[in-house]
Amino acid sequence: MSQQSPYPFLSLWMKKTKPSHPLIEMIKADTQSGGSDSNTRAVLMAYDSVIETLEAAQPLRLDGERTEFQKAQTHGDLRIVRAELVAGAKLARAAVTFEFGRRNGAPQPDLILCQRNLAIEVKTRRLDGLGDLYGELEAALADIHAPVVVHVICDERPLEIKAADRARLVEQTIQRVLRGEHGTVEVSVQQPWTARKRLLIAVQIIETAAPPTGRRVVTSTGGTLSGHFQDLEKKVLEVLNEDQKRQQAMSIPTILLVEASQTGLAWMRPQQTWATRLASQLPESTPFRGVGVMISSLDSPDVSLSIGVHPNISLADASAIQGLAKDLGLSGP
Repeated sequence: MSQQSPYPFLSLWMKKTKPSHPLIEMIKADTQSGGSDSNTRAVLMAYDSVIETLEAAQPLRLDGERTEFQKAQTHGDLRIVRAELVAGAKLARAAVTFEFGRRNGAPQPDLILCQRNLAIEVKTRRLDGLGDLYGELEAALADIHAPVVVHVICDERPLEIKAADRARLVEQTIQRVLRGEHGTVEVSVQQPWTARKRLLIAVQIIETAAPPTGRRVVTSTGGTLSGHFQDLEKKVLEVLNEDQKRQQAMSIPTILLVEASQTGLAWMRPQQTWATRLASQLPESTPFRGVGVMISSLDSPDVSLSIGVHPNISLADASAIQGLAKDLGLSGP
């Protein structure tokens, strides 16, 4: 008799995936370790719980979401469909009747709330300039087996660092290491699209007795985050102007939810603050009735979210959003 999978619903969805699916290696590692890695097991169990909830609810067009999940080839692909699945599961747990939107034909939002004349469009964003620089510099230092640790210090945590700027910083640092240089060099990176306009980065090279066996790069930032959160708000609100999103919002009263758990430090801000800040900046011309931030964790089947409501919407739309917020247990802005 074969042993039952610890995540049976996920296992069923994995049956038609290709060997390149992002979860294949994780499942293999979990199986080989017997579940001894609690973090890996928690991630897989979270997927299983989300899928179990949706399979019990059986919203219309769930098969389309299952297909998109099975087609995922990168972690980016998987993040997009996971955000939709997690949002759907949250609705299902709150007994909110919904269906997934059509993927072909006339544009529809991701989640249609059948009894409320309301819909939710989910957008996944990933922006982590410092994290990207960390990963690229770590890989470059590992390639040359240098006996150094590099400390990267930013005056404020950047939401973005353009690829060309990161490449230049990595190349400059590697050349310094190869020349045997130590100490600190400061670099100014122009970022005219941000609140601060300019990013100051200090790169310190510290000699070690032997090539480190663990992390070669350490990052830190200044204490202020005001510019970082201004940039975050700007990036969330930019989604309102995407043509496809606007078309979807014009087909039915729609709330935009931006999944931002991997967008800078969005997760640090209280959801009620997000709702208040976004509501105050919604443009008059947007077809969206509201916008919010959704924060999820890979090891949890749930998601936290907020809804900033447009101040000039109809009483019917306001009532529908208030009813949804009550069902989901959300506090108002």
